[in-house]
Amino acid sequence: MILLGEVADIVSGYNIMRLSEEDQERKYSNADFEHDFYQMKLASPSNDIIYRQSVAAHNMSATIISDENKDKFISQVFSIMKIDREKLNPWYLCYLLNESDIIAKQCNVLLQGSVIARLSAHQLKQMQIPVISMNEQEKLGRLYVTALYQYYLETTRTTMKLQGILSILHDRERK
Repeated sequence: MILLGEVADIVSGYNIMRLSEEDQERKYSNADFEHDFYQMKLASPSNDIIYRQSVAAHNMSATIISDENKDKFISQVFSIMKIDREKLNPWYLCYLLNESDIIAKQCNVLLQGSVIARLSAHQLKQMQIPVISMNEQEKLGRLYVTALYQYYLETTRTTMKLQGILSILHDRERK
């Protein structure tokens, strides 16, 4: 186990209320995150990891930020992680942050007694990350992002089928 802070530089997002109107148009949204999350496999693995802390959903998750979103302003519900790719595979880290029981337990401990369920950059740096060989990290990370992408494709295909059927039914209803 290593501390995340030993292999990552973590910076919290901005108070976006202080951004100019022009910059407000370039803020990173939850929709941007969802896009990046399910299409993480397509993102450049050299891009930073973005970590979302949704207070409303008590949900925390990580993804690699896409090329189209990497220059957007991030709010305080997000943190950016620049990791040492010699020591940690970004897909593997996303897998751990999103799915690992070890990480979930640490988050729960760190958030006990907090009024606002949000981890600071300092707290994130204190997370203990299980480290395996880079080869194993690559395999697990690739498997994880491939499964997410396949889920996204299947869900999109099913949604399109449903919309097509509903369109036919609505057209028939109008006749």
